[in-house]
Amino acid sequence: MILPLIITILVFLGFVLLKWIFQPYFNWKKQKTISQSKQDDIIVLFQNKQYNYNEFKNPSKDLELSIIIPSYNEENRLGKTLQESFKYFSKYKYEIIVVNDSSRDRTLEKAKQFQNENYKIVSYNVNKGKGGAVRIGMLIAVGRVQLFMDADLATDINDYPRCLNEINKIQKNDLGIVAGSRYHLAEKVVVKRKWYRNILNYCSNFITSKICGVSLRDTQCGFKLFTQKTAQIIFQVQHLERWAFDVELFMIAKQYKVPVTEIPVNWRDVEGSHLNVVDASLTMTRDFILVRLLYLLRIWKFNDTIGLRLNEQ
Repeated sequence: MILPLIITILVFLGFVLLKWIFQPYFNWKKQKTISQSKQDDIIVLFQNKQYNYNEFKNPSKDLELSIIIPSYNEENRLGKTLQESFKYFSKYKYEIIVVNDSSRDRTLEKAKQFQNENYKIVSYNVNKGKGGAVRIGMLIAVGRVQLFMDADLATDINDYPRCLNEINKIQKNDLGIVAGSRYHLAEKVVVKRKWYRNILNYCSNFITSKICGVSLRDTQCGFKLFTQKTAQIIFQVQHLERWAFDVELFMIAKQYKVPVTEIPVNWRDVEGSHLNVVDASLTMTRDFILVRLLYLLRIWKFNDTIGLRLNEQ
């Protein structure tokens, strides 16, 4: 009686483990199906009007910059970030796109408190993860270059001009990515982060370089600048939606021969982080290994498409 029970338990646990391991694949298949259906629940709020995401035609024209801010439960930090961003980027022709990743707090209400000529809010009911939120924002953005940055404003936005100068230097055929880096590339970089973030950074660097073939020293900094053409290619292919999505972006960029560089940025640890160290560590390790495996087995391909409509100009 005991042996069959043990076998049943082991089979059940094995099934649960396999489901967890391949969860990113199932999420991608589900998201692709939803994106191609008429039941898409993604909405765009723009100038007090609501639009369906797949029908929204971004009316903003001739913009230098699009800023995408993925936001999950950020009611306490988003307001300050938007205030500083509107003020700082007013010298550019820009748009800001806040993507509310199915927050459980008043993030959406906080975002609605702001108005600007080219300010947009994207919202939906099922949490997709940071990578999914960034992708959704990027694919309706129309700026010549497109920046995604974290809602906590951990990276100093005064570093943007250096990112812009760098992407103008390296881009070829309108392709290029500049990644902000917290790695000690220069003495002037100010890095103030907690010990567990350092451990996560060191571990992720080892796995990404040895398994995924990505040589950047900091893939996880939430401050990355893309040319529009690069964003349109990479974010259509992207499969991962959570912590490790950055690494896949660089894998895709390598396949399409996109010039990539990283530059040091000023960064600080902001209170109110939603990072669960254990969960993030396990999830990132799984995703790093799985993304490489699925590409090697050609289950995922570098010409896949998520099915979200690209914004037309």
